[in-house]
Amino acid sequence: MLTPFLAVAFPSHHYEHFAHSAVGTDLWEVQIGMNVGKRLAPLLPNAFLQMRYSYAMVQRVDGIRPNRSRIETQFGYFLTRRLSVQAIAASQITHSGLDFPEDFPSNSPTDERWRHHDQISTINFLNLGGGVSVGMSWGFRTPWARPRTQAATELQPLEVAAWRKKFTPPTQQPCH
Repeated sequence: MLTPFLAVAFPSHHYEHFAHSAVGTDLWEVQIGMNVGKRLAPLLPNAFLQMRYSYAMVQRVDGIRPNRSRIETQFGYFLTRRLSVQAIAASQITHSGLDFPEDFPSNSPTDERWRHHDQISTINFLNLGGGVSVGMSWGFRTPWARPRTQAATELQPLEVAAWRKKFTPPTQQPCH
């Protein structure tokens, strides 16, 4: 399965970006990419592989546009219908940011580059991990759901007739 995507991210309001604990970079960005997923049958009938590649074009700050590529991969295996294990990897490569600390000779608050270093720094990473997923489900009925045979017998005959009248499509008479 191949699924292309286009995403636009923008701040809803201006916020503090000068901190490594900031919620974001306060910049616009456009991402374009592709999701790929495949079951690995018949080789491994209970296994699947998912990958996502994106390229982000980021708003220019101080003449620098820290565009980046990101790849996320997940390999999973269903041990049972409801229990699976996964191995995951995520990596990012920044194509045009500044290197820290070489490109930031001053850490003065009045230095324009230093004030924007969280927005324009080169950030490359590789994260590896794993996980376990447990699937659960439960059923529910809506007022318009067709009653099961057993449930229909619990209804009074007038209720069943009213239900059938309400939810049975009208029959069509053939034209001659």
